Amino acid sequence: MGAYTHLKHTEAVLIHSWRRLGENSFTLDLRWPAAPHGESYDPRILAQTIRQSGLTVAHAEYEVPLEHHTLLNFLGLTVSPDFRVSDTEPSALVVDITVSPGKSGRRAAHTMHMEIRTSPGGEPVARADTEFAWISPAAYRRVRGDHLTAGWGDWPLPAPVDAALVGRSRAADVVLAPTAVPNRWLLRNDVGNVLLFDHPVDHVPGLVLWEAADQAAQALLAPIASRPVSITITYLRYVEFGEPCLIEARPVGPAGPGEFAVRVTGSQADALAFTADIRTVTGPMR
Repeated sequence: MGAYTHLKHTEAVLIHSWRRLGENSFTLDLRWPAAPHGESYDPRILAQTIRQSGLTVAHAEYEVPLEHHTLLNFLGLTVSPDFRVSDTEPSALVVDITVSPGKSGRRAAHTMHMEIRTSPGGEPVARADTEFAWISPAAYRRVRGDHLTAGWGDWPLPAPVDAALVGRSRAADVVLAPTAVPNRWLLRNDVGNVLLFDHPVDHVPGLVLWEAADQAAQALLAPIASRPVSITITYLRYVEFGEPCLIEARPVGPAGPGEFAVRVTGSQADALAFTADIRTVTGPMR
């Protein structure tokens, strides 16, 4: 299963089985680790669930070669504010996927609708819509050019902001560093965090940018404790390791009672790299 999910650390693989239900529908069985103590769930595990489910179905059922490179164009997610898993033992979850294949061939962009449940046939606790595409190694080399090789971990690692500011319990999990400008941070890429940086790659993974957006929203709203209930992120260009990437957050509205709407952007070399629209509700992740 590690090959399908492109993970070096097999203990991070969440999927243990899947089956086809129809021409373009599938169900996958996952096992989540216990949530961090006192928290309802780990947002990074939810992100990995979407990533691993999409990759597994693409490789196993749509004949996407393992050596092809994945392009994640956008991701939209909604999460029930009541969703929680055990913080003392692993939890079983089910992911149901419906695929809309691209019209220009099996390598074209596929859209996937995912519903995540805590039991078969139960009400979804989260829904995700994504668009994946794939390119061959030769095409990827042409696209990446001089950026294809990056000295893994050979970049400056600025000190993190306080973990509590971004709703995390450990400094090692923080992906933002402070700047002199309010509500603006530097992206910090700590390859020691193997849940986000499983193996060497030549650009910042999309899920790291997702995590940065989530943390930026938390920091913007602090000291108000909040938890995300929806995020829509659009990826516009690759983010390189060797150049500063600025993460900025600002409130947008209107939002309902007890809700906040936040727009997060990431930019590098004066070019917009991603945008994320996040809606949160008041209350800690527990």
